[in-house]
Order: sequence, then C-alpha cells, then structure tokens
Amino acid sequence: MKTTKILMLGLMTLSLIACDKHDFFDDLVIVGQVGPQAYWEVESSVVTAGQQMGFDAQYYTSEKERTIDHSEVWYNLTEKLEKTVTCPWVTTFTYTITSTVSEEKRVSQKIAEYAHDDVGQWNDSLHAYAFHATFPVSGTLSPFAWVKPTTFDEEKMNTYFGENYMSEFKSDLYSKMSFADFKSMYTKMGLVEDFKIYTDSTFDVNSNAYVQHFPWNADSTATPVPDKIQELWNDSIKFADLIFNSSENAYSVEYKRSYSIRAVMRVYDDMGVYGLTVPKDIDIN
Repeated sequence: MKTTKILMLGLMTLSLIACDKHDFFDDLVIVGQVGPQAYWEVESSVVTAGQQMGFDAQYYTSEKERTIDHSEVWYNLTEKLEKTVTCPWVTTFTYTITSTVSEEKRVSQKIAEYAHDDVGQWNDSLHAYAFHATFPVSGTLSPFAWVKPTTFDEEKMNTYFGENYMSEFKSDLYSKMSFADFKSMYTKMGLVEDFKIYTDSTFDVNSNAYVQHFPWNADSTATPVPDKIQELWNDSIKFADLIFNSSENAYSVEYKRSYSIRAVMRVYDDMGVYGLTVPKDIDIN
C-alpha cells in the first residue's frame, strides 16, 4: 500500500511539472489564423430571377498586422420539384400521388467580388467598414409550373414525371379499386350503359343490407373483375382519362419547379484569410 501511494504521488508531481512547461489546453485549440469579422443583411428573403439582390455589409479585422483586401459573395443553388397527380373518379378512397424533392444542383461558388476602400468605407459610428452593394441572380432560374392544364400533353408528362409514370399510376390505381369505384367510373365515363349486367349482391348480416359486388366465381371464393371490365380498362381508358376532372374541365396534374440559394459573404485580408457572415436563404421567383 505504501509503495502504491508513493508511486501515485510521483506521477502527480510529474504531471504538475509537465503542466508548468507545456499547456495541455493549447493542444485542444485549433491552430489557424483569425479572419476578419463580418456581418450582413440582404434586402429580402425573395428575389426575382434576373434581378440584383441588394445587401448592406459591415466588417473589420482584429489582427493589427494584417489589412482587409476584398470581399466576395458566394452561394449554392437548390432545386425544388413538387408533383401531384389525382384520379377524381374513385369514390371509396382518395387516390393522389404527391412528391416533393429538393436537390442541390450547384455547390457554393463565387458570384461577385467587391474591392475594399480603406478610407471611403470606414464608418466611425460603427467602428467598422461598411458598404451597400448588390449581387446578381440568373434569369434562367425563374420558377416554372404546369398546373391543371385544360389540354393534356403526353410529352410533358413523360418529361416531368418519367416515361413509366403513367403506366405505373394506372396499374396501381386498378389494384386498389373496388366494385363501387369501377361502377362509378365506368358509368360516369359512359363506358357501360347498364352496369347491372356486371352486378351481383349478397346479404350482409353485419350491416343488415345487401352488398353489391361483381358476380362470384363458380367456387364462390372471390369476386374477380369481369373480362369485359378489364378489357375496357386496358383498351378504352387512357391515363389522361383517369386524371380528367370534369367539374373543373382540367386535368388533375401539377408540376412545379422552383429554386433557392443560400448566400454568404466572405471578407478576405491581405494574407488570404477570410471571415464568413451568417448565410442567408433566399427564394427565387
């Protein structure tokens, strides 16, 4: 026990001596040069494509041996796609497929550069350099929308939603439809004059009422969709028919493409070290 205590005291003594010669916390500090301190405010959170976004900037450096050289505005580009397609013909459920996808289309890059004026930009009241300027936003980034068109365009549908979208939509919808949905759709579309020829009914004790359905199989194990109903689905009903809303006289499809940027200002000193402002998220309209 005495030997252990002496050893522990020796280690503690060595540790204190080491701390005296070498500061442990210095090893935890990231070694690097301090860039200028910068702050900015943009005029709006929304900008029109092809226009200039105005901003006010303030900056200074606490490094006495270095001076401000110039500043730059950088931003990335994010594309947002919103898609919605609805079949208004079904009655027992709502069939709408929606998706919203945001993707960075361009990583952050320099957009504009601003010269530093050591005399003209100094503001005594702020104790910092300050200036007002603008940066450009490309005119090719205007939002685009194809919403509830009155004329269906198959080429646009393939371009915006993919070449397999229409067939997959139609197939998935078919798998979910009930007798009531087929009856309502085919009757309203005028595909069947009298749906009674495809109708049978069974008394349901739970509801104390007759329930309509397609005729049973011979073994009474299922109510398959009759061949004629399947044939009409395959040959007479097109995707465009399924999404046409007669009450609106338009097709229930929406495609919206929009862009946004995340902008930041960099302020460089004469050693090439830069400081960053807080980023600003800006929508483009």
